[in-house]
Amino acid sequence: TILDGDHKQELLVISGSHITIKKLQFRHAGYSALNDYAAVKLIDASYVLLEDNLVYDAYFAFHISNAAYCTIRNNRIIGIPKTEQLTGNGIHLWKSNHALIEGNQVTGYRDGIYFEFVTESVIRKNLSEKNIRYGLHFMFSHGDHYIENIFRNNGAGVAVMYSKHVTMERNHFEANWGASSYGLLLKEITDSHIVSNVFLKNTTGIYMEGASRIEIERNIFRNNGWAVKVQ
Repeated sequence: TILDGDHKQELLVISGSHITIKKLQFRHAGYSALNDYAAVKLIDASYVLLEDNLVYDAYFAFHISNAAYCTIRNNRIIGIPKTEQLTGNGIHLWKSNHALIEGNQVTGYRDGIYFEFVTESVIRKNLSEKNIRYGLHFMFSHGDHYIENIFRNNGAGVAVMYSKHVTMERNHFEANWGASSYGLLLKEITDSHIVSNVFLKNTTGIYMEGASRIEIERNIFRNNGWAVKVQ
């Protein structure tokens, strides 16, 4: 089944609980300067499963707000990148908790995966590459775990801001290269763990500013401009 928005409108808006959206194709969702149009938008939802779907050429692919216990698994999300202002995020979560983002492929968006006010959630085994800004961008999101993901050839790899109790383990940060690029940016982060990751061919492997009580161990740094910068 193919849902095509003809570049004019949103495709599917869901509110409720215990819903499954599986093996559909979403194409050409519309753009709006005032609204975050998406291929799939979840609002006030819980226990929703988005699995094995294809999203092609949407302003936002999955836009989730005020949701709990939602799973986004094994989806292919392909954007048509324009400017940063005209391109939305691949997987976008706001004010949510206990989400699982697993096994997705995201390319061609502003941020591949975006978290804001998202707690007690897991991002695992995703590939986020060739996005305009960040492979993963999260702010004000506490108690989250980022495990075995690949962030490759993005404007910058991952930005972690204004958060605490974050665990980043066994991820790959690769080929995030440019004048202001880095594998991992930490800004105002406390009480977090960065363990057993690989930083390969980034301008700066880890850039830390205002970071306190961070445990960084057993990571590999190879062919970066700088391994670590600490401000």
